[in-house]
Amino acid sequence: MRTLPVAAALLAAIPCLAATVRPETERGALRFVAPRDLSTVLGPATFALAVEPPEGTQVVRVEVSLDARLLVVLEAPPWTASWDAGEEGGNHRLAARAILSDGRELHASVRTSPLRIDQVVEVALVNVYAIAKDGKGDYVRDLRAEEMRLFENGRPQLIERFNAERKPLRVALVLDTSLSMRGDKMEEAKRAALEFLDVLQAGDEAMVVAFSDRVEILRDFTSDREALETAIRTAVPKGGTALYDAIWTASERLAPLDSRRVIVLLSDGKDEAASGLEPGSLHNFDEAIERALRSEAMIFAIGLGSTLARDAKRLESDPAASADQMDFYGRKPLAAILNEFSRSTGGRAIFSASAGRVRRAFEEVAEDLRHQYVLAYAPDDRRHDGSWREIRVQSTRAGVSFTNRSGYYAPKDRATR
Repeated sequence: MRTLPVAAALLAAIPCLAATVRPETERGALRFVAPRDLSTVLGPATFALAVEPPEGTQVVRVEVSLDARLLVVLEAPPWTASWDAGEEGGNHRLAARAILSDGRELHASVRTSPLRIDQVVEVALVNVYAIAKDGKGDYVRDLRAEEMRLFENGRPQLIERFNAERKPLRVALVLDTSLSMRGDKMEEAKRAALEFLDVLQAGDEAMVVAFSDRVEILRDFTSDREALETAIRTAVPKGGTALYDAIWTASERLAPLDSRRVIVLLSDGKDEAASGLEPGSLHNFDEAIERALRSEAMIFAIGLGSTLARDAKRLESDPAASADQMDFYGRKPLAAILNEFSRSTGGRAIFSASAGRVRRAFEEVAEDLRHQYVLAYAPDDRRHDGSWREIRVQSTRAGVSFTNRSGYYAPKDRATR
């Protein structure tokens, strides 16, 4: 979202709370995830809806109007689109109507507020989720605030908040359903994904995304365990591998949500069409990783297959040489690609030689998510110039290393071009 200086800081500082409206039916719900009710929004913006149709029904379409004029009609998730609040913001009303397969409807609305010149602006805090381990690879659970050091672009920053309290999760389970996953691979991946749902606690939500030639959202964000299990079981192998489109789509869907945003990706192949002669995605590697970074989504990648596991070991022993190797089409090894996605976003890449070990890989991801420190700081560089800012976390305790996102993009004001 592009904003004027005051609004940019304000929107970054205030959590994006959902404005819930009672549906017309006794069951089912429609709500705006973004923007929050009575928030100030300026310029080009994005709205996001959460749709929970009553049991036994499906969403035919969602109509969204702006100030009583039809803005867009959405026929499939993700239920999100762009709109323009205008240079001066002001009072606007976004209204949504979900038409269900049985003829019933769900309704929701939010209003935006104009920017006041006397509005108090807080400095936006940058949140960093960090996993600490010792030299043996064991989790370090007892770090204190005074033992932490945080740097932005090499400059030390004052840590405003530090704790190990658990923040709600929004997890996108992104499953490769290309033809190469057929058979035991797909069945074991489903079983492991079903068990991974145990990591979800009260307040957490997950979505299920499948990708082959195209990306399909099998189930949008919900805390309904049964609905998520059903979605996972419906995944069917077919076609090519639109890997980058899957990461881009999941990241975009996570972007407006206020939570720990996590992508758990399982794949056994590179981004390519079923023919193997052309890319499988409309987006490329750089676009996918930038979208993930801008959405502040942590990617935990699980790579499946003996060749992939072997490439990962080679990459670990000689990172520079292996990462620079290209195949006939000038593409990096998949192990290097998954490592880069994970390293940059603060997640981890785990490689499993056989389908039978996928379950253990999911368990390792769950363990990482249970052992994250939360650090927040107000950057000393207050410029809203859209630049990339590198983040580094250290400890004064010897032997402690951290896994965290490599950086973030600063907000950009409309006047900065």
